[in-house]
Amino acid sequence: MAEDKTHLENVDTQEVPYGEEGLKKYSDILDIAAQAHYEHIDYIDEESKSVLRKIDWRLMPMLVWIYGLQYADKQSLTFASLINIRQDIHLNLQSQEYSWCGSIFYAGYLAAQIPATYLMKRLPIGKFISVNIICWSIVLACHALVHNYTGLLICRFLLGFFEVTITPAFVLIISMWYRRTEQAGRMALFLAANGLATIIVSPVAYGLSGLVNPAIASWKVLYILFGLLTFFTGVLYYFILPDSQIKVGWLSEREKAIAVDRIKENAQGIGNYVWQWYQVREAFQDPRTYLYFTFSMFMNIPNGGIGTFGSLIINSFGYSKRISLLFNLPLGAIDMFCKLIIMNLSDRFRDQTGFAMFAMCLPFVGGLIMLLAPQNNKGVLLFGYSLIGAAGTGWGFFMTSLSVNTVDYTKKATAGAVQIIAYGIGNWIGPQTFQAHTAPQYRTGKI
Repeated sequence: MAEDKTHLENVDTQEVPYGEEGLKKYSDILDIAAQAHYEHIDYIDEESKSVLRKIDWRLMPMLVWIYGLQYADKQSLTFASLINIRQDIHLNLQSQEYSWCGSIFYAGYLAAQIPATYLMKRLPIGKFISVNIICWSIVLACHALVHNYTGLLICRFLLGFFEVTITPAFVLIISMWYRRTEQAGRMALFLAANGLATIIVSPVAYGLSGLVNPAIASWKVLYILFGLLTFFTGVLYYFILPDSQIKVGWLSEREKAIAVDRIKENAQGIGNYVWQWYQVREAFQDPRTYLYFTFSMFMNIPNGGIGTFGSLIINSFGYSKRISLLFNLPLGAIDMFCKLIIMNLSDRFRDQTGFAMFAMCLPFVGGLIMLLAPQNNKGVLLFGYSLIGAAGTGWGFFMTSLSVNTVDYTKKATAGAVQIIAYGIGNWIGPQTFQAHTAPQYRTGKI
């Protein structure tokens, strides 16, 4: 049960070979400082499980909350679309202006991805995420000041610019804190927050849409409300979101040592702030990087369309605007439960491929129902639309695969950046498949 109490400030980094071969040997297996600080730790399985439970109860709620909140912030436009934002800022409904407001969000994603990936590696990840949360909360609240098409484009671009960090950062955090066999279930938890956010925001938007002659337009209240909520979250997270296991106050010294030792098998480390260029090269030499890119881009074309036009699609089935806002609930429920159930089953049966294929079949069937079912059967069309929610489960398996099959911190960050670029491209294209001249049915988008 021996523990090395060596202080971090006494680590002699001169002993570490920093040539390319030395970097390959030591690359992110663990922080050099962490190795010196927590060396030769012995512990029993019960202690490991106790530390894991503590990490789950302290870390995961933070990830779930902010992931759901950022999804609600990102999807705010589809809810605002049915509470008159398009009319109030004088968008040309016969043109692609609204579609471009959906696409431009992902232009911000693309513009920020390279610097965000680099800074995510160079800076303490908890502080980096928190500052980005604060920045996008301010941008979100500024949506309430928009009065024309140009203003909405600028706000949407900046919102995407600052939100880009969340998904790749969370993939890194999960792989910093959990063993490979523990990651799919934990990713399912924070990814399921998307569905939970939809379940919560739908009735909020429904309630706001019922305001009669409000002093402030309902869609402006929506943006101010979520902007303030996100701002206070960002400030709080600056102080409580940990950068690594060795920098948390809710683990004892022994528990920190166990937490570090548990994830040695991941060959990633817990936050080495040295950018290692040979790992960037390795990422681009790995064929899986290009498979991740292809899958991410094609999967997110329909995702971008639904994310911008979801409420309008429900409205096209024949439901009123207010009811259409509320009927995003079934999609959110399917999104959440498929991630929680199917992804955890994949952990239990050690099979990602089969469960991922099943999950991806559900939105495919949903799309066919929307296209082929009688267009006067609102219930069947809504069921088909709701099945689209299962697509996020396929995305969850994809992110898990990237995390567990890509070792080393810089290489993982690079591969994550490549797929987020593909994510941005797909989501950019998605809203453009919804052509204004096909409204209100939007058959091209459904295809």
